[in-house]
Amino acid sequence: MRVAVLGAGLQGACVALELAEVGIAVDLYDREDACLTQASAQNEGKIHLGYVFGNDRTLNTARLMIRGAAVFEPTLRRWLGTDLDRVPVSAPFHYVVHRDSLLAADEVGDHLAACHALAAGEFPAAAGYFGSDPHRAPQRLTDAERDAVFGTRTVAAAFRTAEIALDPEALSVLLRARLLAEPRITVHLGTEVRAVEPDGDRLRVRFDVGGGLASECYDHVVNCLWDGRLGVDATMGQRPDRPWLFRIKHYLRVCAPGQGAQIPSTTIVLGPFGDVVVHGDDLYLSWYPAGRQGISAELEPPPWPRVLDEFQAKELWHDVLGGLVGVVPALEDLTPSTVSSWSARGGIIFAWGSSDIDDPGSGLHQRSAIGPQSHGTYHSVDTGKLTMAPLFGAQVTDRIRATGRAR
Repeated sequence: MRVAVLGAGLQGACVALELAEVGIAVDLYDREDACLTQASAQNEGKIHLGYVFGNDRTLNTARLMIRGAAVFEPTLRRWLGTDLDRVPVSAPFHYVVHRDSLLAADEVGDHLAACHALAAGEFPAAAGYFGSDPHRAPQRLTDAERDAVFGTRTVAAAFRTAEIALDPEALSVLLRARLLAEPRITVHLGTEVRAVEPDGDRLRVRFDVGGGLASECYDHVVNCLWDGRLGVDATMGQRPDRPWLFRIKHYLRVCAPGQGAQIPSTTIVLGPFGDVVVHGDDLYLSWYPAGRQGISAELEPPPWPRVLDEFQAKELWHDVLGGLVGVVPALEDLTPSTVSSWSARGGIIFAWGSSDIDDPGSGLHQRSAIGPQSHGTYHSVDTGKLTMAPLFGAQVTDRIRATGRAR
């Protein structure tokens, strides 16, 4: 059996490694010159326990995220072994309720408690969650504890949780090497997939490589592309049945020797979103009102710049820190002259919905209608969140093994 996996981000990597592990040969395609360089590496790396999805009152998103989180570390450890321990893990997150939040502090507290109850049932007693204990219940800080760490004018409440984030760049380095070392996976870089078409009882993948057109036939094709997924789906006659949005979010990566210990890993909810993720001296800083610099409802997003010029980068620094310092005052000590290095980067976000997150009714607040969709031997995977990639990789592999060679 031959399988093509389109897109060598985290989701494509998980599908390819799962297939290879059960003895199936994989051709893995990506338009970049290396695997796992785009959205998979350009995010906060959070392994979600459902906490940020407080505006999905059904808890369906939280339930799904927790399922993904429960298998995330065990799956990666199966492929990477003790090398996984080299990936920096953040301190557990504080969840901060902004005074402009869409939800009141008590509503957020109730949601965190409900997520904790779900996690207690999903994770085994000896849970693999990168050293943090997902069975530990979120705790609301006293007013004095809150005011000692967070901005009194902007923060209505703060909760201590067990949720953590990985450094996605470090994880990408390990998975990149693992993909190239796997004999059952052939990686095709600098290769942009244009279309997938039926060809008898198989599927033909058409792609650009080296300035020319080429094609190959496969028994199964798995579309794990990110910003290009919908366009390739359309060549197979598969079009979305609901509205969607592409967004580009820019953020800061900062190296601040000796300062990280004073800065809490923090997620700000639920409206003026932001994240402060601390991996030792390395920080990820995101303030959504400043970082979201593009939005599109087209089948494929425009060619937004992932890297900003010097003027734009400095402007982003000013705006991101300006928003975050009011929430996490310890960030005030960070300036371009006091940190050892910093950069402004961007990654594309895809989600179902027609309005942005400042709308309480936006579909962006729900990420439960995601995962693999199969049409015969063609499979398209909406990852939704980094957390879900290992679980969805296993699901696709199970479907391919059950279907077998195309007939």
